[in-house]
Amino acid sequence: MKQLKIFTIEDPKEEKILRKISKDVSIEEIKSEDFQQFLKDLLFTAKNSEDQVGIESGGISAPQVGVNKRVVYIFNYETEEFEVLINPVVQNIGNKTEIDIEGCLSVPNTEKNVKRFKKIKVKYIDKEGQKVNRRFTGLNSRVVQHENDHLDGVLFIDKAID
Repeated sequence: MKQLKIFTIEDPKEEKILRKISKDVSIEEIKSEDFQQFLKDLLFTAKNSEDQVGIESGGISAPQVGVNKRVVYIFNYETEEFEVLINPVVQNIGNKTEIDIEGCLSVPNTEKNVKRFKKIKVKYIDKEGQKVNRRFTGLNSRVVQHENDHLDGVLFIDKAID
């Protein structure tokens, strides 16, 4: 496993990649050895983000390491484990929102308030290629929404409430 370079908005070339819309991953690709290795490296990078950017990761998306594919890891605060979501489709449940502070590995030394839905449902594919439907609430819901935004080229600073 290797540490991948975390892209930040401090480098204009890297920001361009962070702001691109990512592409879906095919089932064939998910099952490939290369992709499975990428997942391991991405997870390793998330778990060791402090070495690189000085902050602990609540999640990481493929675009944050320069790969415009619809893949995110989220840190599940209930299980205290990282989970991978491939090709996630996020839908809010109801209209309840809350405002809370967020930061990001790709936006160093910045924290801002962001409004997110309290409850969401997500359709995604797991690393074995199986379809999954799940609900997330609270902080986990926030993390999924933050990471999913990365896949659409959106950074939390774009949604910040000042």
